[in-house]
Amino acid sequence: MSFDNLMRAIAQKNQLGELDFRDNRYHLTIDSRIEFTCFQANGRFFIHGVIAELPQGEKDRENVLRNLMAKTVGLATTQRVILSIEPEKDALALHYSCPLQGLDEDQIEEALSEFANNFEYYLVEVSQEQAVMPTMPTMIMP
Repeated sequence: MSFDNLMRAIAQKNQLGELDFRDNRYHLTIDSRIEFTCFQANGRFFIHGVIAELPQGEKDRENVLRNLMAKTVGLATTQRVILSIEPEKDALALHYSCPLQGLDEDQIEEALSEFANNFEYYLVEVSQEQAVMPTMPTMIMP
């Protein structure tokens, strides 16, 4: 089955409605919070989503990244996603890829489900990191 037919079958099976296809990518939204794209290139299947913008301050950015990377190391042994920084967007992104050959509907559906779960995990982690971080240095007055 072709990649396009696989994606249509998954959309129909999961009641995703008509797929948004532009720029050679399928754009998916789950629960109105999790947005990502699926595409094929160079014989591989890819999933990509931008999680959140990075904080502006260097120290805030460093703290968020350090905390997220510490959590990511623990997940790396069981999860197949990659957390990265998108320099042109100054944002955190999540990626997944696997060989396209032999990929079937169930495997794509499992990858999408795993990706969405990881995406949601990082959304929560980033929002907690940003909520805890002060926007200005704490000043203690005598």
